[in-house]
Amino acid sequence: MPAQRSAELEEGFSWHIAGSISNHFTVQDSEGESLFLDGQSNVMTIGLRYRVADSWDAELSIPWRHHTGGFTDNLITEWHTLFGLPNADRDRYPVNDLRYTLSLPGHHRVLHHPTSGIGDAQIALNRKWLELDGGQLSVGVGVKLPTGDANKWLGSGATDVYTVLRYSGQQLNGWPLYWHGQLGATYAGSSELLNDTQNHALWFAGLAAEWRFSPRWSALFQYDAHSALLSADLDALSRPAGMVSMALRWRSSSGWWIDVGFSEDAVVEASPDITFLLSARYSM
Repeated sequence: MPAQRSAELEEGFSWHIAGSISNHFTVQDSEGESLFLDGQSNVMTIGLRYRVADSWDAELSIPWRHHTGGFTDNLITEWHTLFGLPNADRDRYPVNDLRYTLSLPGHHRVLHHPTSGIGDAQIALNRKWLELDGGQLSVGVGVKLPTGDANKWLGSGATDVYTVLRYSGQQLNGWPLYWHGQLGATYAGSSELLNDTQNHALWFAGLAAEWRFSPRWSALFQYDAHSALLSADLDALSRPAGMVSMALRWRSSSGWWIDVGFSEDAVVEASPDITFLLSARYSM
């Protein structure tokens, strides 16, 4: 699914680099189906964006993925203990282990050894559409290419296409509060990681708020959701996913933006348990 971004177009050229560390732990079994995810996925993404015409900009995103046993299991367990949260029987399994397994009728995929490499790249075009109440509405189309090795769980092994409608604008009463939202649809190609119960027509949506509490600093809150990936009995893959994210943003006068934050699974087990986020962006 495409990440949230502002509906406003770039004035010229910009680039960003984003890193994330995601801790996974999901154990589910049903008749003839099972999902076991225990590990850590690290992603570093480089993105480029350029205004190609008065009302258009183009963007390219290339991720580098690394699946590993990691180092975050004890940290997550201590976090759950501190706040009295359920630990999902993590203490019954090895610490900092890597075991990804998906079993469906006639379909079995496993990853038990660390892997790394280029993930699935995305290319998109975005067009300014309307000015609305001090905000801006844009439309976009994009394609996700199967540049990641599906056998190493680095990509889906399929080409996806999507279209998206985005809105960005300031709170009407003049407060330093900015809203962003998106709604879109994806047609997903047949993934090598999933079987014929895969859903090809998917929806995705997101809402974000940015509170600029000083000239240089902002607090960010974001919610992302998407439809189920499978029509199966495994809840983690056959119900809509929801993720909530919070971050702090620092802006410099020279065009730099730095974000530090984290993301949690609002719909338990349908997305990573927790993801730590760090990104830097520069606009010319």
